[in-house]
Amino acid sequence: MIKKPRCVPMRVHILRAMKRRVRPNHENFQDILNELGRKEAGIYGEQSLDYYLKLLPETEHPYYIFHGLRLPFRDTFFQMDTLILFSNSFLVLEVKYFKGTLYFDPKNYQLLQEVEGSLKVYQDPILQASNQCSKLQSWLRTKQFPELPCEKLVVLTNPKVITKVLSSPSEVDKYVIKSPALAAKVSALLKRYSSQPLEKKLIKKLIKQLLKDHTPENSSPITQYGILPSDIINGVLCTSCNPNKIMKRIYGTWECPYCLERSDSEYIVALKDYALLISPFITMKELKIYLGLENRLTIISLLKNLNIEFIGGTKSRTYNLTPLLTKT
Repeated sequence: MIKKPRCVPMRVHILRAMKRRVRPNHENFQDILNELGRKEAGIYGEQSLDYYLKLLPETEHPYYIFHGLRLPFRDTFFQMDTLILFSNSFLVLEVKYFKGTLYFDPKNYQLLQEVEGSLKVYQDPILQASNQCSKLQSWLRTKQFPELPCEKLVVLTNPKVITKVLSSPSEVDKYVIKSPALAAKVSALLKRYSSQPLEKKLIKKLIKQLLKDHTPENSSPITQYGILPSDIINGVLCTSCNPNKIMKRIYGTWECPYCLERSDSEYIVALKDYALLISPFITMKELKIYLGLENRLTIISLLKNLNIEFIGGTKSRTYNLTPLLTKT
């Protein structure tokens, strides 16, 4: 049973908007693309695991799945890709979507990735999962729950990735699997824990506390990459052109002067981008500049269709774009 569904983090929504809107000649534009690429690969890998999670063995007692759970630990937080709560144990899944060839080296606390002759070094994912288990146990103690055994697995979701072992082969064999092996590995783990299950009332309380303590990340890539309002491209962008071109409002619709693509909804994406990158509040004057429209009545009609609320009088009217972000 999924207790916390997987969702796209707000940081990724912001990075996607930055990819569309930040001027390509910005000094940090390539770094923005690189981070977005890593995060989208991670999202794709986690989503591809869903099929194999559905194949987990049936158990006498129900188990509960939490995706992207981020819990407090001392003065910071820790996040688990997927956490499974069984009746008498936890399982932390560290999900990785890597291409090329992976060289596992737990002895030196590292993972090497080779793609087309280029070598990158990452933290050992087995160690990452171990640290998450330790922090989870600490969280349980802090919340005065009984400690439960915590197992870990590193799940490689790209079926084409090649794995090689540089050190500690028994450790890699024990903790690193590919997605299709998940169900069999979980069956073997469950047989190791035959202790008395927690009472249903206590499990319900634990689930409630896990969800209550979940704290989404709120760090802003806008500040990190030094993006100013002047770095943002105005206008309704044509998604059919690459790079995106500015569409024009013609006879009640938006039309791209380059590819002649028409759309009635691309302006909604533009408004979402403004809310993500600049401010969730926008004045009529700012709307005219941002959308490239002079007709105030046209803008009011577009916003009315979206049920956008406003505050202030006619001359000082400010629109709240926040509700659009719930639809991202």
